[in-house]
Amino acid sequence: MTKFSYVMRKFFGNLWGRPLAALGSVLSLFLLFLLFDLAWVGSLSAIRFYDARISEIDIEIFLSDEVADSTITVLADAIQNIDGVEEIQLVTRDNARERLNDIMGVDLLEGMEENPLPRSLIISFQPNFLNMVNLSRLRSDLSRLHGVDEIMFPSQWLEKAESTKQLAEDLLFLLGVLILIAVVLNSIHSIILTARTRMEELLQMQLLGAGPVFLMIPFILEGIFYGLAASAAGWIVMHYGMELLSFRDLTIVIPTLPEIIYFCFVASAIGMISGYIGIRRSI
Repeated sequence: MTKFSYVMRKFFGNLWGRPLAALGSVLSLFLLFLLFDLAWVGSLSAIRFYDARISEIDIEIFLSDEVADSTITVLADAIQNIDGVEEIQLVTRDNARERLNDIMGVDLLEGMEENPLPRSLIISFQPNFLNMVNLSRLRSDLSRLHGVDEIMFPSQWLEKAESTKQLAEDLLFLLGVLILIAVVLNSIHSIILTARTRMEELLQMQLLGAGPVFLMIPFILEGIFYGLAASAAGWIVMHYGMELLSFRDLTIVIPTLPEIIYFCFVASAIGMISGYIGIRRSI
């Protein structure tokens, strides 16, 4: 019990003995964690935005005139059995004319004896199927079917969207690595400064027989406190700050509570490791 009370006295003494230095350490770590929080939320929001847009992608198959109306159902059934296909909608010539009228605002085919617009099949897909690899392979397979004249889907946009999603993930990873290095260096420096102010006391305790582990514990606790306080404060600010923001076409995605708790736990572990390294370099 005496050892425990000594450790806790020294831990709080390290904080209260240098309040400005402790506050500066927490604030600097807070800004680093807040920067990562913003990047994390931005990355999740961008990925959600592109996933929502990608989920709206359909493939439209235009049928040649040689395909009889009676065989279109057979063709649609064959396509329906392909993995990833969710729904097929038949667009007749009359439907195509109505769609053209809606787009142009005027009936461009008025006065024509025959409707020259092609029939088509619009294919909707399951969300997990919508990527460039699957759609390109499916387009290649569909092009071999008899009666398929042309296949259209926004391949260039999808390719750019997937590149943007990957870029967001890569930037988040790179920023996370840089912030991790900055957090470790900042925490180590703070612990070293604290240890130097108590160096005479530490030497006296060593002469009295105190082991290195016993002397390290208050400084390790200090590192844990810095990491936990800064990371938790960052998410508290994010929680209230995000409530003030609103975007028309973009949904702000916040990590789940278990993910935030795990993040704070990792930040505490980083603080513990930094505290250990910092005090090991001092005694």
